[in-house]
Amino acid sequence: MKVSILATLAIILALVWCGSAEAAEPNMKDGLWEITTKVEMKGMPANIPPTVTKQCLTKKESVPGQGKEKNPNCKITDQKVTGNTVTWAMVCKEKDGTVESKGSITYKGDAFDGTTTTLIKDKAHQAQQVSTKMTGKRLGPCDKK
Repeated sequence: MKVSILATLAIILALVWCGSAEAAEPNMKDGLWEITTKVEMKGMPANIPPTVTKQCLTKKESVPGQGKEKNPNCKITDQKVTGNTVTWAMVCKEKDGTVESKGSITYKGDAFDGTTTTLIKDKAHQAQQVSTKMTGKRLGPCDKK
């Protein structure tokens, strides 16, 4: 199966950006967060450099990327907040196949660590697994616009 690095990264970013709010609240501070995401793919000859983004996160919207960047082809099938950990499962139905993802983030006040495991299946039922590791640190308050 040929899956380009850019297509895979676009899928991973869409996955990370498809959260929904949950009633429980983790131990985290609302504000502007710097999020570093490192993609790991078996069989890739070269390391993919980490990506760094900035986003305002709140206790009610605690999954990086949720909000305005939602992918309409993706549906959260399960999201929970247990203590300081936010977990979710998601399915995206794209024209070329499906993407299934499970993720977890644990907050520690001004920082978090998290992972996602993603299974990309094309229409020929060939699959590729992609893992990501995320770290986040709070930079300060969000800009008021």
